[in-house]
Amino acid sequence: MLKYIAALTLLISGALNILASSEASAAAAVSPLAISIAPPVQFPSDEFSITGARLSVLWGHHRDMYGFDIGALGNITDQTFTGIGLSGLFNLTYGNTTAIGLQAAGLLNMNTQKTDVYGLQLAGGANWNTAQSSVVGLQLALLANHSPNTVVYGAQLGLYNRAQDVYGFQIGLVNFAKSLHGIQIGLVNFQRNRNLRRLTISQRRILTWVKSNQKCARLAKKCFTGTS
Repeated sequence: MLKYIAALTLLISGALNILASSEASAAAAVSPLAISIAPPVQFPSDEFSITGARLSVLWGHHRDMYGFDIGALGNITDQTFTGIGLSGLFNLTYGNTTAIGLQAAGLLNMNTQKTDVYGLQLAGGANWNTAQSSVVGLQLALLANHSPNTVVYGAQLGLYNRAQDVYGFQIGLVNFAKSLHGIQIGLVNFQRNRNLRRLTISQRRILTWVKSNQKCARLAKKCFTGTS
């Protein structure tokens, strides 16, 4: 009986030691530097968290990224990104994003979870923030700033701009905000809280011209026919 108890104790102890070792290994999966050509040709592997800098010849892919993230083509982070991101084509984060100073991509910045931008979010194509987020600074994209659940303290500049709340400016062809506390400049501007489409200067001139011509037509009709 004592032999069985001793054996069971050793078995449980061994299992606990193995579990503790695996947890320590998981906690130790941190590196201050990552060098990547393209996954899986990178060091360290994508299970690591990087707390310093990630330099990618093409693109890199890791669990977390804290620091400077530079990729010739792109950067991919599975969980948390905090720092400065710069890439030739895309920055993609599946977890939470905190961009401090700059997040810039030649084509696309895509952040799928809570995102906070302090500074400049710059894209040659689009800035795409889908979750509840905030931008303190400037969103600038050639095509679109699509941030339907984002509060913007500053400005959005692009052909198409969309945000939840805007405290500042939206400048583009099409601007949409659920709540606007500032100015929209564009061809079509919409604020859900006012349910109002504002007219541009050109549209106002056209409307004024139409109204003036209607008055002239009524005046001519009255002069020639004697009717109103």
